[in-house]
Amino acid sequence: MIGYVIGDSDMITGFRLVGVEGAEVATVDEAWQALSEVLNRSDIAIIVISEAFSMDPAIHAQIDKIRQEQITPLIVELPGSRGPSSTTTISDTISKILGIRI
Repeated sequence: MIGYVIGDSDMITGFRLVGVEGAEVATVDEAWQALSEVLNRSDIAIIVISEAFSMDPAIHAQIDKIRQEQITPLIVELPGSRGPSSTTTISDTISKILGIRI
């Protein structure tokens, strides 16, 4: 099982330097395509996606669905070099997935 990164060139370069493969994307459509392709791979355990792209409503809805219905892959949203950081806390995410308030 391996990891995969979806993000801008700065994010991808950093992860490639430590041996993690990924897709360099510049638009939400490209990010959606990369996410769709990587979800069909059985060897991917972790997907790291830039918040600049995961904040798109369609992509975010897909990520939430995957988190609720599947054990793998784990999807982690990280602030990109250019995008805003979200204000969602880890406890909010866990509460949403499990359906309980913590």
